[in-house]
Amino acid sequence: MGDTILVDFHGPGAGVGELTWGQRTVWRAIALTGQSETMGGIVELPPGITVEHTTRVLRYVMGRHQSLRTLLRFDAPDGGPRQEVFASGTIGLEVVDAGDRDPAAVAVELRKRYEATGFDSAKEWPVRMGVVVVDGTPTHSVAVYNHLALDAHGMEALIADLATMDPETGAATVPLTAVQPLELARQQQRPHVRRNSASALDYWERVLRTVSPLRVEGTSDDPRSPRWGTVEFTSPAALLAGRAIAARLATDTSPVLLAAFATALATTIGNNPVALQLAVGNRFRDAVRDSVCTMAQTCPLLIDLAGATFPEAVARARRAAVVTYKYAYYDPEQRAAMVASVKEDLGVPVELDCYFNDRRPPGRQERFAEVATPAEIEAARALSTHEWTKWTDRPSPLLYLNIDEEPGALRFGLAGDTHRASPAALLGVLTEVESVLVAAATDPGGAVA
Repeated sequence: MGDTILVDFHGPGAGVGELTWGQRTVWRAIALTGQSETMGGIVELPPGITVEHTTRVLRYVMGRHQSLRTLLRFDAPDGGPRQEVFASGTIGLEVVDAGDRDPAAVAVELRKRYEATGFDSAKEWPVRMGVVVVDGTPTHSVAVYNHLALDAHGMEALIADLATMDPETGAATVPLTAVQPLELARQQQRPHVRRNSASALDYWERVLRTVSPLRVEGTSDDPRSPRWGTVEFTSPAALLAGRAIAARLATDTSPVLLAAFATALATTIGNNPVALQLAVGNRFRDAVRDSVCTMAQTCPLLIDLAGATFPEAVARARRAAVVTYKYAYYDPEQRAAMVASVKEDLGVPVELDCYFNDRRPPGRQERFAEVATPAEIEAARALSTHEWTKWTDRPSPLLYLNIDEEPGALRFGLAGDTHRASPAALLGVLTEVESVLVAAATDPGGAVA
């Protein structure tokens, strides 16, 4: 632990209101797992940055964005949470002296400590920020946010908005016009928005009544304790193959990877048509595009791979994703009630907790001047690695795939229930994703199923 500087802040807007649909979606996950979700990271600071500058940044973001000066209140008649936005308050900035240690390593330790401790959303501001110093000079800034306050797109909006702060005074240089959470929650009660939610839930119900109840066929021959494990598979070949396929099909790599994951599931532990849930940012309106808040929700999509070549699978995945974007904005409480009603009607629950989450920046460069040759793609398979990074007994989804990109490779992180699919089977899904991509890149006419 380091020293703490208390930073006072104030900003426009205050009051108590309902949670937004995005906040309710996150809260339902917290209630299920008992664990708050976080976002954030580490920034290496350029020369000339002072601790005083970092306090100005913290004061600026707290006053600027209502979501960061929000606490939950549990005083509603049904016991569920509401949100209270405060006009002012005080937050701590931790200053950690690295001494003779590597400041980058100290920053990593600080970030892990922030992430490992759950947020008390009724008492603690949804921001933890610290600065690592060497001989009094800041080297790294560390910030971790409660997911109730923002999602990935909200983080991008926060970073973009920081560019509007006057670095000398910490004052805003442009007005903030994006919708704030209290107003967004009020908008979500309007009749036309409620009708959109009802249409989305009609789509959900059609999916529930169409798909097989099971996402994973068979049983695990190697159940573990702790029950849920996460395997990370790093594949240079998948990156090269995905780019080659995307260039050939004149598309971006996200539907290529979605089609590959769906194909791998259908041919290993799953079935066809493939049902996945996709995380959707829900920022299609100008008023919410730059909101620092959480709006992302998930929605199921169906991909029928029967008889498809891989290019056809990519086209089907792209069309399915577009449908998902349309129906991912809904009242999560009404969705839960609908799912329970369908379960009672069918007599069995329908599993939909299989997730695909491409976490790469949406604005990334996807036009490739050159792509790898088939021989280069095949050779890169020898460089693939994997490791098991996390085990837990906290209730978690059946399958959850995260995709990240690092220099020269794609990193797939698949968390799964080992009581349904063995660790070897979970790893097998990811190696099959790589195989599907390599085959499609080197043999474009090959059939999927």
